[in-house]
This record gives sequence, structure tokens and C-alpha cells, in this order.
Amino acid sequence: MKISIVVPVYYEGESVRVAHDGITRVLRDRLPQYDFELIFVDDGSGDDSFSHLSALAADCPYVRVMKLAQNVGSHMAIRAGLEHATGDVACFLACDLQDPPGVIPQMLDALKAPVQIVWAVRNSRRDSVTSKLASKIFFGLARALVSKNLPPNGASMFLLGPEALRSVGRYRERNLTLEGLFATMGFPQAYVTYERGERVFGKSKWTMAKRLKLFADFFVGYSYTPIRMMSFFGLAVAALGFVYAIIVLLNKMIRGKPIQGWTSLMLVLLIMGGVQMTMLGVIGEYVWRALDETRKRPRYVIQTILNEPADSVHKSFEIER
Repeated sequence: MKISIVVPVYYEGESVRVAHDGITRVLRDRLPQYDFELIFVDDGSGDDSFSHLSALAADCPYVRVMKLAQNVGSHMAIRAGLEHATGDVACFLACDLQDPPGVIPQMLDALKAPVQIVWAVRNSRRDSVTSKLASKIFFGLARALVSKNLPPNGASMFLLGPEALRSVGRYRERNLTLEGLFATMGFPQAYVTYERGERVFGKSKWTMAKRLKLFADFFVGYSYTPIRMMSFFGLAVAALGFVYAIIVLLNKMIRGKPIQGWTSLMLVLLIMGGVQMTMLGVIGEYVWRALDETRKRPRYVIQTILNEPADSVHKSFEIER
């Protein structure tokens, strides 16, 4: 059996060699019965990452390197690697090795029929209090609105069995998340737990803008709840407005109380204007994604592939077409 390890690379430089050494040490020492390939996907890095990857590929024939023409995000980069994997099963992990390669044997042990997807779930988070709170809220909402398959603390490593790996390329959406994809694919799943390590080199590229995009992609891409909530909220506000209008008219007709209140009127206008803009924004997220899909633009463009097997040329063409 052969296992493919996919590693997204973005401004990692010399750390790719450290990642390679750490992963291959685990594979050779603890999984000698497996053939393996390492697929490093350069996600449009602007530093010397590709030169380090090229040297690595020249030294190690089992190392495949895919250089993308531009940065498309780690989730899409991982999907590119999975779609070009030649292994029977596939796993991916970050280049900084915060998610330790030593978890891979545990994940393989859990990959027993009928299980096709194994999540590596963090026992705890060593982030700041605000990050922990934000993560807890995010995954709490995700489990309630998208799928109960999502673990409360999230996961950064996954192992895909043969059926799940073959199915990845069938999902053509441009704006999806790996967690949402695997949670909703429908295959039987299993979990293993691990302790996430500290970052020992490099800096996190996980910016606030990327967090917000992930949030939008997750809930808009896998749930109609946001737009349904806006509909219900709109009906509730309209009902309240109708009731308030009746009260005002009755006060005028029965008690002779004059209709007044410039300040209250402005407050209502401002609040309702904000609500309407929010609703339009939610609708716009769905409409924009529909437009993005109808244009049929390539999800990623591969600039260079190093050590590509001869039998994967046709497969790559089919996937990108």
C-alpha cells in the first residue's frame, strides 16, 4: 500500500527540509511496510521556497513538487495535492510540523472499513484566550448549522481512505473548506487525538482577512441557515413594526396623543438601514459564489511539477479540465 503526504508551502524557505526530515523519519521508522510519496505544493510563495523544494526533489525521487502560479490559499493548495496524489490513501499536514507526523500511524490504525476519513483532533489549544473563545464559538456554530461530524476543537490533519480520496476531485467548488467538505461527504469517519506542538520556525500566515473568508466560505458554502435567518429576522422586524404602527395610531385616535419623536424615527431608520445592508451582504455572498462557479475559471493553475509520475499526466488533465 502507498500513502501520499501533502504539505502546503507558503513562504517556508529552509523549513521545507526540516519538514521533509521529520515526516520521512516517521514513515521509515514506524511504517516500513508502506510505500510513500511527499507532495509539496508551493502556494505562490514569493521567497526562495521553490528553490529549496527543487533541491529536495533533485535529491529525493519520492518527493513531488507542485508550484502554483499564484497564491490560492492553503485549502485549495491541499486539494491540488490530493487531486494529484498517486497513493492508495492520503494525509496532509502543515509544513511547520505543529501537527506532528507521529500521529500518522495512529490515523492509519483507525482507517478500518468502513471508515474512509480520519480526523486528528487536538486535545487542547495553546492559543490566546481570545483565539480559544473565537474557535469555540466558530466550531459550536459549525456543529449546529453544518454537521455534527465536526469536532468541537477543530482539526488540522486528516487521513483519507481510497474512496474518499477518489471523491475529492468530484467536488468542483472554488470556495469551500476542507473541514466542511470532509464533514459533509457522507463517508464513515473516525477520530484520533493528539497534542499540537509549538511553532518552532517561521511565522503564522493565518491573517484576520483569511479567518473572515474561511468563516464566510464555511457557513455560506455548506448551509442555507444564514439566508434563512435573515428571512425570519426580516419577518420578525416587519411584524414588530406593524404592531408598533397600530399602537401609535390607536394612541392618536383614542387618546389624541400626537405622533412625534424625530430622534426615535432616526434611530429606527438607522437600525433598519443597517439590518437591510446586512441582509443584502448575506445575499451578496451567495450570489457572488454562484457567479464565481458559473465562470468556470480554473481553481488553480500549476506552473511547474517536479518528479511527476508518467501515469499521472492523464489524471491531471482530467482534473484540471
